[in-house]
Amino acid sequence: MSVPDKFFGRYQLDKSENFDEFLSSKGVNWFVRQMIKLAGLTKVISQNQEVGKYNMENLTSKKNTNYQGWELGKTFEAPGLDGNQHQITFDFKDEVLSEHHIRLNEPETSAETYFYTIDDQNQLVMKMENNGIVCRRWFKKVEQK
Repeated sequence: MSVPDKFFGRYQLDKSENFDEFLSSKGVNWFVRQMIKLAGLTKVISQNQEVGKYNMENLTSKKNTNYQGWELGKTFEAPGLDGNQHQITFDFKDEVLSEHHIRLNEPETSAETYFYTIDDQNQLVMKMENNGIVCRRWFKKVEQK
């Protein structure tokens, strides 16, 4: 099991569907939602130098995360964009890359999974769901810096 090459690249957020509703369903207040929506987001997915390992960066104007050397199906700990320490597990099944997070400060109520696919326009599509609210975010592939 490995991540296909089509997922590798640098992607900039292009558009979102139901993102405000998704954040609201998670209890994020209006002001913080506006700040989150204004922050640009770039995702970089790459192979690590070590065989069978990968990297993912989330680059924003406020905070970055950089997950280096993870393996599919293996859980690791790292800070999330919210500043809290998370348990994170990436997996790949049926052409979908998943990223599962549990915040260590509230493990019973904080589980979230993000699902990534590549659409027919070579865009990275991220899908999230909370309390019946489905959110999608589209990222356009851009040239590496």
